[in-house]
Amino acid sequence: MIILLMSNIAPQFKARFLNFLPPLSWGFQGVGVILLSGFSVQSIAGEDENRLNKISPPPCAPSLITPLQLSPLSFSKHSKTIMVDLNQSVKKLEANQLVQPTPNSYLFKGNAKFTQPNLAVLSDQMLFNKVQQTAQFKGHVEIHQPEMLLMANQVDMSETEQTSTLKEARYQILPSRMYGQASQIFLEQKISKATLNQATLTACTQQPNQSLTWQLKFEEVKINQQTEQVTTRHAKLLIKGVPVLYTPYFSYSLADRASGFLFASLGSIKSVTQKDHLQFIKIPYFFNIAPNIDSTLTVIPMDKRGLIFDNEFRYLDKTHKVKLDLSSLQDQLTSKEGLSNTDTAGNVSYDEKITHRWRASLNARQNWGNGLTSSVLWHEASDENFYADIPVQSRYNTVTQIPRHLKLNYQKGNLQTYAVASSYLRLRNAPLNYEKRPEVGLRYRHQIDKISLNLQSSITDFVLPISSTTKPEALRFNIKPSIEYQINKPYGFVKATLVGNQTLYQMRDNANNTTGAKSHNLFAPQFALRGGLIFERAVQIFGQTYTQTLEPEVQYLYTPYQNQKNLPLFDTRNRSLSFSNLFSLNRFTGSDRIGDANQITTALTTRFLNENGRQLLDAGIGQITYFEERRVGLTKETVLADTSSDVFLKLGLNIGALNLSSTLQFTQQKYDLLHANSRLKYRSPQYGTLLANYVLSNKDTPSQKESLSMGGYTALAQNWQVGVYLNYDLYNEQLDQGSLGLRYDACCWAIEFMTERTQLDNGLYNDEFRMQFDLKGLSTSNPAFKKFLARKLRF
Repeated sequence: MIILLMSNIAPQFKARFLNFLPPLSWGFQGVGVILLSGFSVQSIAGEDENRLNKISPPPCAPSLITPLQLSPLSFSKHSKTIMVDLNQSVKKLEANQLVQPTPNSYLFKGNAKFTQPNLAVLSDQMLFNKVQQTAQFKGHVEIHQPEMLLMANQVDMSETEQTSTLKEARYQILPSRMYGQASQIFLEQKISKATLNQATLTACTQQPNQSLTWQLKFEEVKINQQTEQVTTRHAKLLIKGVPVLYTPYFSYSLADRASGFLFASLGSIKSVTQKDHLQFIKIPYFFNIAPNIDSTLTVIPMDKRGLIFDNEFRYLDKTHKVKLDLSSLQDQLTSKEGLSNTDTAGNVSYDEKITHRWRASLNARQNWGNGLTSSVLWHEASDENFYADIPVQSRYNTVTQIPRHLKLNYQKGNLQTYAVASSYLRLRNAPLNYEKRPEVGLRYRHQIDKISLNLQSSITDFVLPISSTTKPEALRFNIKPSIEYQINKPYGFVKATLVGNQTLYQMRDNANNTTGAKSHNLFAPQFALRGGLIFERAVQIFGQTYTQTLEPEVQYLYTPYQNQKNLPLFDTRNRSLSFSNLFSLNRFTGSDRIGDANQITTALTTRFLNENGRQLLDAGIGQITYFEERRVGLTKETVLADTSSDVFLKLGLNIGALNLSSTLQFTQQKYDLLHANSRLKYRSPQYGTLLANYVLSNKDTPSQKESLSMGGYTALAQNWQVGVYLNYDLYNEQLDQGSLGLRYDACCWAIEFMTERTQLDNGLYNDEFRMQFDLKGLSTSNPAFKKFLARKLRF
């Protein structure tokens, strides 16, 4: 495990020691020695120092081992100072006293200081020999550079040999402020090598009478800048002064993306196929193959199942992006017992014995040039329980299917064409969904002044992955030309739209055709006229001036009735709850149903904007008035005789740390709440973050659903953070998913625990536990629970 830590040190050492003191090029011949009587040196903050001081160190980072000094010099009348100006004021030597022990040497004594761009060397005395081209710094020696601070009792340098030796040295890496000590640091600039003897490294602050929280100790560290390699001998990790990890030898790269071990993680999982929790540990190793190619191999020893190998391969260039995931194991558990299935009563049965279990996933995007692009998202697995049993992708451990596709796009100007084949990787209890094998489509748009000509067309072959006696298969052709005329003004707009929908079906001639014919033909024209106005006024609220808008909108839509009761249903659904869907030309998605309509939609929206134009609040109300009965339905024709639709309300609030958006649907007769979708986000540096999503559908009906998803994280106390996520089924009064995260953040280390429980379709639960440990400065891991919460609530 010490190897895992060592591989993360490479960026800290990179190019620090070998470049900390560039050649001084002493150049004493012809030096002008200026004796400045009655003057002393004062430091004035220059651009370099200002820039460095603005770099914020990590929170509660160790203090600087000495104040950083990289500023220009100026002079004021105080005391005697002697200054030597080297190379047109680029390099300067100064001290309280200058002595010339021999004709070839100069001794600067008392507050001696050497400066050149991005370098300052301070010591009690400096001795320079112009013939031997050597320098010796004695006493309290300090060396300042933008990326490193060093202190030593003595520094010996040779310009001829290009070597430097620092004795009893202390060093600090900036801006991370990691620091350490070495009995000796020997630098060989000609061959770009550095050697540290009896060295240490830590990111922890030393507390009085206490051991460091963690510290790395090395008997020897060798840095080779030419080969970009670091080798260490006898490295130990100490926790509170106690050695816990050790390696006699290790070598790693100084490259920006160095190959090496990454931090491990521990966990346990209880899947639907098992009664007990199974423990595992993930040990990842990163391979830096090329600047744009890498691979991460993770070895996962797992209780009872054996050894899992999981590999992530990545390739990236200007035109291609590829990510390939492969996992494999010889499952010792299923080879003995077979794949288990557990029913709702808890009874376990076993299927065939599978020894080799695997999964493969490919996610790739390509840009072939001249408007041609492609994308691949494909998944395969050895069995339907793989993701439920094997902890390689936690996001898939409870899903029933995973989408996948192959897609080719071409776009030139206003023309876009595509071809796509889409399907699903069917997992445990997967629904029976149609696959597109394939779909070919075309979109074209042409603008003539205020007139827009549009054409959409597609041919789709809908196929079922397994045979069904109730769901037909067919080849569908759809073409939808349209013409739009629109006028936009600062005070409003008007838009007229004419659409023709033509859909043809060629049914597959098999026993699954339940439509009553071998082919079907549907043509449904649509006409819509939509307009809106914008009124503004200034209002005073609590002494603040805001702009309030009043925005009425109206749309007339006409679509004649066409008999569609015998048409198949492939990719068409009722439109989801949304205020903007009031103005949709079709109450269904997809192309299998075109809703008949003779109606007017009216809506009124108001917004409040501050003086910077930021929207603080918006609210709206809308409703549809029907002039004729609606007869087209999804599965059968049912006459809808209501003269008006339900009432839709929307509300948005964006004030400070609070963000709220909500859409509500009320019945048109009694104004009872029928549907609701509300999202809330509160983010405060002081109190933490709260995210919530409430969904209600079909209230007081047999198909009612009501759920609340919410999560957040906050500080419990100093250094402690807690996070909670819940997805609760309010209608059935049961927890669908819950997760708890607990994190402790110290100055130089952190530990995070996360547990998760997810209900499966059979009523049982999948349980998982994970632990993440972080030594700050050596690793860059992000809080796991925050990533999990962002993925779940998608804020």
